Amino acid sequence: MQRTLVLLKPDAVSRGLIGEVIVRLENKGLKFVAMKMIHVDNDLAAKHYAEHVEKPFFPKLRNFIKIYSYRSIGSRR
Repeated sequence: MQRTLVLLKPDAVSRGLIGEVIVRLENKGLKFVAMKMIHVDNDLAAKHYAEHVEKPFFPKLRNFIKIYSYRSIGSRR
């Protein structure tokens, strides 16, 4: 059994695309087994983008991913 983790970026959530993404993936044969909203705080952003923390663009990147909660979806085929 193949498993897939889908993360929707904040701009997809803010644009109301969650349902459309789910429908498209279901139409491709994925069956969803779990969904969860994840709030990204400073610590999680720093861990996820550890290789970029010292780069000049990191604060802007961190702020972007903190704007909205992420929707994570576990699926299987």
